[in-house]
Amino acid sequence: MPSPENEQQDRTRRHPGPSAGAGGVAAALGGAAGAAGAAGAAGAAGAAGGAAGAAGAAGSGSSGNRDSTESTSLLGAESGQPPSASEPTRVGDEDSDSDPGLITHRAAQGGYNYYTDDDPYEDDFDSGYHSAPESYADEREHDEDFDFDDDFDPPEDPDDDMNAARKKHGRRKLWRRLRRTCYVAAALMIVTPAAVFAWCYFTFDITSPQETAANYNTSLVVNYSDGSLLNKFSPAEGENRVLIDSLDEVSPEMRHATMAAEDADFYSNPGFSVSGIARAVYNQLSGGQGGGSTITQQYVKLSTGKDSHSVKRKFTEVVRAFKMTNQYDKNTILKAYLNTAYYGRGAYGISNAADAYFDKKPSELNAAESAVLAGMVQLPKGNDPRVDPQRSQDRWNYVIGQMADEGWLGSKDPQSMSMPKTEPMWAWTTSITPVQLHIKQRVISELEEHGYTQGEMTSQGLRVVTTLDKTAQQAAESTVKQVMQDQPDRLIPALSAVDPETGAVRAYYGGNSVGRDWASYPQPAGSSFKPFVTAAGLKQGYGIGEVYDGSDNQTIWGTEYANAAGVDCEHPKHCGVREATTNSVNTAFVNMAAKFGPEKVAAAAHQAGIPEERTANGETTETLVDHKTGRTNLGIALGSYPVTTTNMANAYGAFADGKRAEPNFVKKVVTSDGELVENFNDNPENAFSTSSSESRNIAANVTQSMLDVAEHSHLTLDGNRPVASKSGTHQLGDTGHNARAWYVGYTPQLSTAVSMNAETKNGPEAVLNKAGSDIYGADLPGDIWQQFMNAYHEGKSVEQLPKPSEKIGQYTTPPMSTSETSESASESSEPPSSSSEPPSSSSNPPSSTSSEPPSSTSEPTETSDCNPYWDTGCEAGEENPGNGNSEDEEGPNAQGRPEENRRDPSYG
Repeated sequence: MPSPENEQQDRTRRHPGPSAGAGGVAAALGGAAGAAGAAGAAGAAGAAGGAAGAAGAAGSGSSGNRDSTESTSLLGAESGQPPSASEPTRVGDEDSDSDPGLITHRAAQGGYNYYTDDDPYEDDFDSGYHSAPESYADEREHDEDFDFDDDFDPPEDPDDDMNAARKKHGRRKLWRRLRRTCYVAAALMIVTPAAVFAWCYFTFDITSPQETAANYNTSLVVNYSDGSLLNKFSPAEGENRVLIDSLDEVSPEMRHATMAAEDADFYSNPGFSVSGIARAVYNQLSGGQGGGSTITQQYVKLSTGKDSHSVKRKFTEVVRAFKMTNQYDKNTILKAYLNTAYYGRGAYGISNAADAYFDKKPSELNAAESAVLAGMVQLPKGNDPRVDPQRSQDRWNYVIGQMADEGWLGSKDPQSMSMPKTEPMWAWTTSITPVQLHIKQRVISELEEHGYTQGEMTSQGLRVVTTLDKTAQQAAESTVKQVMQDQPDRLIPALSAVDPETGAVRAYYGGNSVGRDWASYPQPAGSSFKPFVTAAGLKQGYGIGEVYDGSDNQTIWGTEYANAAGVDCEHPKHCGVREATTNSVNTAFVNMAAKFGPEKVAAAAHQAGIPEERTANGETTETLVDHKTGRTNLGIALGSYPVTTTNMANAYGAFADGKRAEPNFVKKVVTSDGELVENFNDNPENAFSTSSSESRNIAANVTQSMLDVAEHSHLTLDGNRPVASKSGTHQLGDTGHNARAWYVGYTPQLSTAVSMNAETKNGPEAVLNKAGSDIYGADLPGDIWQQFMNAYHEGKSVEQLPKPSEKIGQYTTPPMSTSETSESASESSEPPSSSSEPPSSSSNPPSSTSSEPPSSTSEPTETSDCNPYWDTGCEAGEENPGNGNSEDEEGPNAQGRPEENRRDPSYG
């Protein structure tokens, strides 16, 4: 007989136990975590790791005991105890060549070797009958109480017992593996974060408050596209950045307001808040907004310049905040935060903020004023009382309420307190020109979209290379200055010039004051929006040779529309698209929009590059729709919906080549030595169709409709350079004056838009020149456009605008029959103009447009004027477009009356 030791070795070989598995791994992890704990900073983490390791070892030990018990049971036969009738045993002798470890069974029918003997039950096992001695069967043959089928249970096949044993053993083995996996996973979940935390703690460096202050006083270097210097912008847009040297220079109310707004437990927390972290992680995973950063975490974010909303960033921020809390006292951290935080209006640090908002020193701030400033840090621009009074009031109420809950208001009753008035938004002077300030804002905004903050740029010595062309930018500024010389100061011009192929902004003029950037502020574009109506028709197969009713004073979809005084077509009821564009015939384009669908016009504008959404003060809204009804009205044909100057320049650029690209200011980021850090590639795409050739052909057809406008407006370019353009005006209510004037046009090299308004804190005012006359698109805006375009193209090759590869629909206006000519002549006393289209061989009959509106899209007649910037009842960045009727758009007298020594008013 084999010895018990050999038996055990054989069994161990075939069924190895887990004693060296999970227990060893868990113990090792526990030891590693304990070592990290011994380092000091992560002691608690080490203890947790050790506990996890102990739990893993304990779990493995219990499994090993169960294996030992099973082995003892199976070896019972070798211990002197006889096997039972059905108990497994081992057969064979010392001299046998068979393996003594083979398992068989001993049953009532006698023993046999399963691997060497014949199976005594083999004869008819599958049929349910099994061999038995015949004599035994004969004895029972005449027994009435004996039923062979029912009373004689066939013996079990040994295979069944062995399979059952294997399955049972497999299940036990699976559960043991699962338990071990859980132990190891639990240990890793505790040990791994603790180990990473400890590693980060000793690896990450903390920037001292002195270094951070020095970095924030470093200028941001911004270059032109050729690498030459545009300007060096300091983080603070004010004259000088003033730092506090001690918290004694800040009133207790301001300190308390800061903690109330951002971190009430600042003096007691370890630099981070567990509940705040959990909330931030949840928002990150669920797509929500809002963070849970403490003052220390916010300072770390400001000092490192890293503000990406990711779990990784939050983790490293927590580690740094914890380390900083261990290295610096709380007063030092709070002072550093107050010196670094951005409060809006270009004010970095509490000293500049107190000056910008209340013309005070930080030590002079009371509780109410402190609550305003403390609430600004969350959303520096949106929480400004001069930008969004209601949002600012809500934030102020929150901070005051928190101060009251913490007992920091003393005897003051929060219900009796009111939010104080701030200084005018741009009364604080700056050291850079208004034009440079607007450029800086655009550049920083775009850098942030690419993941770069100004703090990161300056602390790492990075520089920005913009898309701005030095020659073009200088030409834009000098042209505006020359044209606007001696004109009223309240006139506000804006200019944006974009490369049609890439969307790169080549020149930018946002206005003549440090206030609103008018090149990026939405304004109704007037008739300069009409080419998008043409594009919508072309996409549906209606060519620029189609004719529409352009007669004066029509009721279309229930609203009255009229043309500007003296504006019509040669045959008013049969007005071709080219002639309607050149003469800016309102009714013809409203009829076109009614036929194509106003929403189709909006879609064509979006395809060209007008954004579908706009975000103002943290709220995102749709563009080119009435926000009350959610629909696009017929007024879109006359440019009643607000768009920005830059967006118009970029969208017109799509007509130059059929491609659309986002307008962009940042070309690349480089080191101080000029080494490339990141290049931002332009990715233009087809504008009007997925097919490049089709998109280009639609754009070329639209271009053809605008070729005569510049000559008609006396705004042609030097050398007869081909140009497509359109003017536009938008009327000031029912005053008979204009509120805005536009001129937009392009060559293959550049697309430029110029807008002009006279808006004040009291709302929009009439745009009047120095003689007191109304200004139209082809007047001062057209002069700026023409002079700038000539300056930019000087010395550049003359390139031809693209011609249609295929004429869409009816390309040429068909000639009128004699009866139609007589009828038209009898209805119009105006002589035919010289701009009529040449006869065409097309036999297509002239089209007509019904003036009846579809029942589901009838237009509302309510109109109102609203200036959101000065009127608190309006959303910032929005204006009520009205319904496009003659009182709100280019209606009667919108072009004014002809005056002596003045251009034909139909130009605008």
